[in-house]
Amino acid sequence: MARSLYRFYLYVVATALLIFAITAFGSLLSTGLAFTPLRGTYQSIPTQAQLVQAVSYACVAFLIAGLLGGLHYWLIRRDLRQEPQAAHSAIRSFFLNTTEGISVAFGVPLLGAAISSLASTNYSGVIFIWSSALSFLLLACLVHLERRRTDEPTGLALVFQRIHIFGVQLVLLFTVTAFFVFVPAIREVIDTLFFGGAAQCDMNSSCNPANPFWLLISLLWVAGSWIFYSWMARQDRSLATRLIFHGLGLAYGVAFLLRGCFLAIVVLLHLGYRDTVHLTQILGYQGTFDFFSPLILGALLIGIYVWSLNSSVRQELMRLEVLRLTMLAIVGAVLAGAFWWGLGRLLFNELGIVFPTNGVLVDHQAWFEAWALVLCGACYVLVDWYVRRVYKRDGELVAGPRRGYVLTLLGAGVLASAIGLAVVLYTGVTTLLGSAVSNWQLAAQGGLSAFLVGCILVGIYLPTALREHLFKGSEAPHEEMPSSLVVQQPTGVAPEEGHEEQLALPQDAAIEAILDALLANTLSRDQAAARLHELIHVGK
Repeated sequence: MARSLYRFYLYVVATALLIFAITAFGSLLSTGLAFTPLRGTYQSIPTQAQLVQAVSYACVAFLIAGLLGGLHYWLIRRDLRQEPQAAHSAIRSFFLNTTEGISVAFGVPLLGAAISSLASTNYSGVIFIWSSALSFLLLACLVHLERRRTDEPTGLALVFQRIHIFGVQLVLLFTVTAFFVFVPAIREVIDTLFFGGAAQCDMNSSCNPANPFWLLISLLWVAGSWIFYSWMARQDRSLATRLIFHGLGLAYGVAFLLRGCFLAIVVLLHLGYRDTVHLTQILGYQGTFDFFSPLILGALLIGIYVWSLNSSVRQELMRLEVLRLTMLAIVGAVLAGAFWWGLGRLLFNELGIVFPTNGVLVDHQAWFEAWALVLCGACYVLVDWYVRRVYKRDGELVAGPRRGYVLTLLGAGVLASAIGLAVVLYTGVTTLLGSAVSNWQLAAQGGLSAFLVGCILVGIYLPTALREHLFKGSEAPHEEMPSSLVVQQPTGVAPEEGHEEQLALPQDAAIEAILDALLANTLSRDQAAARLHELIHVGK
């Protein structure tokens, strides 16, 4: 306990002093960058007094942090030499992984924003962003080098490392999403390269389109950082953790790919209806019909997460057949969401025509969106048929993916029907009591649509779950066991108390039973060896 408190003290002080030195470096860097063109048009060059203050503060901070921090770092190295297990301690892992993770989570998006700001000719006020980003990343590099000095952690230290790697990967995934979809970087690159900035300027002759080079660099930076953490995560041997994070990431990528297909189909339907779709609606700042960004992002996410999941097969953590059906089940679940959501939208539009609401009409845009969702998710029917076919052929092998797929859709149906019924009852009761909510007809129609779609899902997948025994402990119906093999108690070995002299088991099961008994200390080593020899002799 005393040693742990001492170690905790060392890492607290050393980390705090390192952050203090990095803060001084950031302040000095901010002052230095103010002498460069990065200061922009509206920021003045620092005065001599400001420069002297920044340099003095940096020197004082480096001196104090260097002396005290160097002393405590030497004490940390001595602790590692005296106790080798200190390299795998939870305290060391917590401070190193937490500091590095937070630094990367802030540094990567800040540097991406700083680089993308160079694409505009009128950038200003980006010095603070540049200095902060570089300071965070310098801190992350220093801590990462220290973390690499020790071997692979175990126990609680490994838990902190997994939180760092998978947590930061999740943050970077949202960062990539923001840069690829919510920030008009891809739209501006496509507009500048292929349309000469027509969507950005929109008939403004004095407009200067964004520089696509810096936009591409910023996109490559955030995407490359996320891919690097994905590469780090693939070395983890926790199959459950990787399936959860990478499986959800794969579903996330498929959802964005479907989003891009959905918008592209809507644009095609508008053009087929002879509506005018302006370039600014696709590549403009708002990008109402921007299908390029989600298509590119979805393809990138799917490629990286499929590669990450395939590494579990190369590490022999999962069989290839099981992994393929797992990924197919994930894709099928997302496709099913789009398909049934689209059917719900079609039903809602139909109810709006049968029971018209005052002042609210069902326009062709609503029909376009509903049919686009149905068309995007139409492949779900083929996926569902294939998953069912593979399960009938190899039940035990693919029981897990099949169970997850069926229960996911069954749960979605239960939730949709429950929420839809609640909305219908709520709007109906409040209307009967004379306290109707605003637009209660639309709410009731939406609730009824959700209820009917949910009932259809439950009607399809509840009998399937019952028929395939998915609510029971066994993942698949047991197949006929191979012919039994009788293993006799070997001569000269006294049977232990409470153990039968004969094992009427299949050969594989007999070997596993002997190994389990040996691990449970109910058999001695000599007894287990004798029984294995007898098993081999009978097998011959």
